Amino acid sequence: MYPHSLQHVKGSRSLDASSIHSSASESSTGGNNNAKVTNIKQPHYAKELNTQTNTHKHHHRSHSQTNSLNGSTTTVMKKACQVPPLSPPMHISVEKDYSTKHAQTSLSGNPIFLETKKPGNKFLRTFQHHQMGVPEPGRSHSWPYLGYMLNSFKNFILTFYFNWTMIFTAPISSAAFILVYPITITFLVVFEIGLKLFLEKMGGTEVIRYISLKYGHGFGAINWGTPELLLCESSALLVHSTISTLGLPATPITVSNCRRRTFDLSIAQTFVLLSSLIYERDSAKVNEAYKLYSEARKDPQVTPADLTKVEAKMKELFWESEVRIRQISESWGLHFAGVSELKSLGGPFCGIFWSETAPFIVVAFKGTTPTNYEEFLVDATFQRTDARSFLFGCVHEGFYESLFSTQGFGDQDIRDPYGAILAAVQAKATQLQEQLNTMEPIQLWITGHSLGAALSSLLFSRWLKCPSDLSRRLVLRDCYIIGTPAVGDSDFASTFASHSNLPVTRSSTLWRIVNNSDIFTRLPPGYDSKSVGHFVSESDFFNYSHVGHAIKITRKWNAKPLKTFPSSYQPPMQVNIVTQTNASSILLTTSRPKAVPQPLPILPNWAKFFLSKPWLQGYLPNGNPIYFIEKLYPYFLMDHIPSRYFEGLQRARVYYENIEQEGMTESLGIVSKE
Repeated sequence: MYPHSLQHVKGSRSLDASSIHSSASESSTGGNNNAKVTNIKQPHYAKELNTQTNTHKHHHRSHSQTNSLNGSTTTVMKKACQVPPLSPPMHISVEKDYSTKHAQTSLSGNPIFLETKKPGNKFLRTFQHHQMGVPEPGRSHSWPYLGYMLNSFKNFILTFYFNWTMIFTAPISSAAFILVYPITITFLVVFEIGLKLFLEKMGGTEVIRYISLKYGHGFGAINWGTPELLLCESSALLVHSTISTLGLPATPITVSNCRRRTFDLSIAQTFVLLSSLIYERDSAKVNEAYKLYSEARKDPQVTPADLTKVEAKMKELFWESEVRIRQISESWGLHFAGVSELKSLGGPFCGIFWSETAPFIVVAFKGTTPTNYEEFLVDATFQRTDARSFLFGCVHEGFYESLFSTQGFGDQDIRDPYGAILAAVQAKATQLQEQLNTMEPIQLWITGHSLGAALSSLLFSRWLKCPSDLSRRLVLRDCYIIGTPAVGDSDFASTFASHSNLPVTRSSTLWRIVNNSDIFTRLPPGYDSKSVGHFVSESDFFNYSHVGHAIKITRKWNAKPLKTFPSSYQPPMQVNIVTQTNASSILLTTSRPKAVPQPLPILPNWAKFFLSKPWLQGYLPNGNPIYFIEKLYPYFLMDHIPSRYFEGLQRARVYYENIEQEGMTESLGIVSKE
């Protein structure tokens, strides 16, 4: 049993995270930073991968010395659920000669500048994916909200131009089109203006970083209310004990048992941890890389040598942005590498986790960061687009264009995030087979939370439709998605169900984990009905349906903690819920993380004024403002946080372990009587 205590530090998550991440891994190149990371070393995944063995070995030798960081690999925490003391903000020791030495971008390949001469001796410099290439900063629109508004307006006009009769045949859907688009656009514009004023004019960035460092153990807004979830020993023990299970091949399914599947609670909880951890990428480092690119792009006097330095510095920043993720994942016995930016620098992000002791890879997508404007635009682009180029039916346009190569960013845009992810997992599979000395296929799992869950659904759908993309080195396993919105229409859902049953003995299953009151699992609003979907128009505003098999976490007072049911187009299944782990008998105590004094940013005057008021201190236990922020969250928003999902699955673990123990006791009693 893993008795995680999620009655967390009196705290929650605020409406910002982008500036917090910078506290986890700050570069030493820009100031008088004397500290170095002494508990991390550059693991195998920092090195460039190549499917050609000789090239890979040579590259491994040439960069292992250049990019190694001082210190040793992080180990599991020594005390149960006790967070190690906060150290001063981490700084990475890097080489100053960027033209010859630089930190590697994990598994992302070398960024290559393409130089095209134009009148006035100016260059158009863009990034190109090289194998699993570094994302192109130019992916971001100069005026993202303007592009969003124009796209929404175009969709609105075309919908009524080609289907004007829907005003009479589907009046509710027509009213939704007329009302929702303007309201959404207005809300997003007001939200961005307000957030920019708070962060840039009112010193909100310093306030958030101050709260993160002093009360949230340096984590972002998604995790700073429950830092013990990622740092306690019981989480590390859970992941360690699940690694061997992830590497096992799927149990063959016979025709007589084709309607039976197994939902593993240990895997589900592990994937919640991974989906939560991937939020901890330092977006400030990514933004700094984009700023470097922008400044070099505007300089007409830039030389090839300057570009080489910028390239090296950007690779260094990308490497540094993932330090916190690698540090914690290594304490769990896993390695991590960032793979793709999904068409927007600092936007939707994908990475892979793997172990060097078991043949598996986990593809994980990051969800929406509260202050990332582009991610909000991806979520809000809920009009559907034809997805038959890569998938089937029509799907959420924002999700689809973030993952697959489309013309949404222009007909000259050849970027292919899906191709980068596919190349990454194939290269890593090749490397794992060589390291483990096996020709058996590598088990491939997928997970994500929120926006990451939606993208995981689309990736899983692609590999269901075209398993040959994975080659013989990989075999698709299950997809565990946490708090996912609906991603496609009725045609998409029905075709998804068809592919999931081809053949009927296919073991790959999409598990859609839903917390009881999570509002985002009910968005976009849709009929989600097989009966209605047969009659509804393709352009109907509410033509959204879920896919996969739902695992719903019930409320605490329910006798049974989990409820299982198929999505509307999915045939029913008998779900066997297991808690496979060899460490369930170990009881661990829990403790709250204790903040240790360290350099903190200077608060703006208004923040100092409020924090000094005695009446406010009464609402802040131990002076912790995260507790007050948590009280402002409505329950349907709090249920979307990963820690709430973990807590619900933990209740289910206790319930089903008790059932297993009772069954074993009864069996022993019967044997003794005989």
